[in-house]
Amino acid sequence: MPRSIVIRDDRSDRELGFVLICSGYLVERGRVLLVHHNRFNKWVPPGGHIEPGETFAATAVREFKEETGLLVEAISSQPQIHPADGNATPEPVPFYVDVEREGFAVPAQVQFFFVRRQPGTADHLVQAQMEEVHGAEWFALEQLDELPTFDQVRSLARYALLNYPVEAERAA
Repeated sequence: MPRSIVIRDDRSDRELGFVLICSGYLVERGRVLLVHHNRFNKWVPPGGHIEPGETFAATAVREFKEETGLLVEAISSQPQIHPADGNATPEPVPFYVDVEREGFAVPAQVQFFFVRRQPGTADHLVQAQMEEVHGAEWFALEQLDELPTFDQVRSLARYALLNYPVEAERAA
């Protein structure tokens, strides 16, 4: 059965027409972490479907932990314009958004975030969740051209390696 998002208000229930997915790109020492997805049989960034009550960034963080065992936080691609107050809390902004069709019964709107490890977790090892992924590996820029993945993942991984917000971690 295809997943879909239903909008409910005081007048009706209606489908959004998309599933919502969020993924994260972690770059360390000039390499990007990707997982080998069971269903797609390709290397992709850790990510998955949004759950009720989650923000987009929270989904990317949760999915990253579920698939890699790493504790991360989303990094906004934009500066904070207004500080948090009693009414509004700024959320990290993804660095890329698209609509994907391949492998989905209902088109997926996917938001891609830069992520970094949470403070104090730099020594944690990657532990792939084998229920969802075949493995997790770090890839350098020169490995991307031959990587069995989607063209879009190759482009975004390349972008992440060259433009990661923590300059010291970027590919040279």
